[in-house]
Amino acid sequence: MISIAFLLITNFIQAQNNEIVREKFFTTSIGGTWQARKDNLFSPLTYEGIGGEMHIGSERISERWFKQFDMWGSYNKARSYVTKGYNYSAHIFRGGLSYAAMHRILPDNKLCQLFVGGSVFSNGNGQYYLGNVNNSLSYDFPSGIAAGAFVQKNFRLFRRNWVASSQLSLPLVAYNLRPTFIGFSNEDFLTTQTGFVAIPKLFQLDWRWSVEYPLSNNNKLRLTYRWEYLDDKQNGRLQLGTQTLLVQSLFNFPFKQVVKN
Repeated sequence: MISIAFLLITNFIQAQNNEIVREKFFTTSIGGTWQARKDNLFSPLTYEGIGGEMHIGSERISERWFKQFDMWGSYNKARSYVTKGYNYSAHIFRGGLSYAAMHRILPDNKLCQLFVGGSVFSNGNGQYYLGNVNNSLSYDFPSGIAAGAFVQKNFRLFRRNWVASSQLSLPLVAYNLRPTFIGFSNEDFLTTQTGFVAIPKLFQLDWRWSVEYPLSNNNKLRLTYRWEYLDDKQNGRLQLGTQTLLVQSLFNFPFKQVVKN
């Protein structure tokens, strides 16, 4: 599904040679985010708001592998919206760590570069309610293994070589931490608030679309749209939808050249 939609868009742009250049980068990102969040353990209301997001990490691509480390965090100031009654404010904090390794398939395909693999991750998000709810703090902390895919295509536009890409991640199994009705901690903490979860009990989709602009010294500037959806049913039901627009700087670190005698 990723590659079909991706190719339909990029086929309208002048195609370029899709041979892979071995590269590795240190990456930094900053951008704005909008989020809608609902946790029925705490409130029947949906909280929405805007905020900011930051990333630091690294990327490495070669003829066979795409590898990526990503550490990120975000904050949203949110509030509930009802036509009758009280509207409450809330603070939403999110963040995560992940390391992905994906292997290239169809190495002779010059149309695009497709990598498939997986990642290990640890994500967390929490919302501090300022209104009268069952508890003040809603949270979700899954850590586990995810499947992933990455597709990349080179094209030429305005006399420059560009790179368009799309990346998808979907957790397969995770060890999760979720609250109960009576608070953040209690005597049954280890048995009632933690446990292993998998699809469909935990569905967490992270999909990113990017366009890279080449700079001097093999550095790049990247614009990324990130769409996320979370549906956690371990205790109650936590649903979260996020849209983020990021500006990312990629600082090139050249591969060491092997000198033959």
